[in-house]
Amino acid sequence: MNALTLIIWCISGVGLLLFIELIRQINKVGKLQKLQRYRSKKAGVCDLLNYSLLADNGIIACKSGALMAAWTYTGHDLNYSTNEEREYFSDIINRALRGMGDGWMIHVDAVRHPAPRYPKPELSHFPDTVSAAVDEERRRFFEERGVMYEGHFVLTVTWLPPLLAERKMIELMFDDDSKPDSRSKEYENLLETFTKNITALEERLSSVLKLHRLQAHSYMREDGETETYDDFLQHLNFCITGITHPVQFARVPHIS
Repeated sequence: MNALTLIIWCISGVGLLLFIELIRQINKVGKLQKLQRYRSKKAGVCDLLNYSLLADNGIIACKSGALMAAWTYTGHDLNYSTNEEREYFSDIINRALRGMGDGWMIHVDAVRHPAPRYPKPELSHFPDTVSAAVDEERRRFFEERGVMYEGHFVLTVTWLPPLLAERKMIELMFDDDSKPDSRSKEYENLLETFTKNITALEERLSSVLKLHRLQAHSYMREDGETETYDDFLQHLNFCITGITHPVQFARVPHIS
């Protein structure tokens, strides 16, 4: 076998190997294309949720361009209120909501969960028998009623800006190097308008409701590190999963 024949055989062998690899890759792509027929095209949870990012402390920006804020609130005990007082409370709330204008949505979540059982007698200590007897009567009253529930109410306000502002708000959620200064100014204007309106709403409602804004709170650990937890994210997580637990603040989706 001369050198020319050897070279021809080597080239033929390499060509055969390349042809086999080509056939293998074609079959692999074909299998992937067949699998796509059986993959679900339904929207997942992340597709159905409208939440996008934390625009500011206690303010969430949505995929639709809307902005959200929320409070927990407690009102007066209507069982001990006169009809005149109830009408007064209703009038204040109606006036506060009526002044919001167009593009605003308000919804209320009523959250209930089992209340802790009444403390056992051996865990309570009273200075006299009268106080102990009063506590025992209260214990029997609650235990006879079975499982008790305690709850709270969450007021969520959502603002969808006008169509032009909505379009710009959506654009602000994506990177665009064309006009960064203009984009930042437009975003700040929308956020400032929303903040002013919810602050005014809180002031108007505070005369008849005790409001607590759902925001982020920071805690210092023993090692000196700071952890931040967000009440608004905790509430939304509960609405989605039905599980309530502290939600640690993520730095990535926050706009600084």
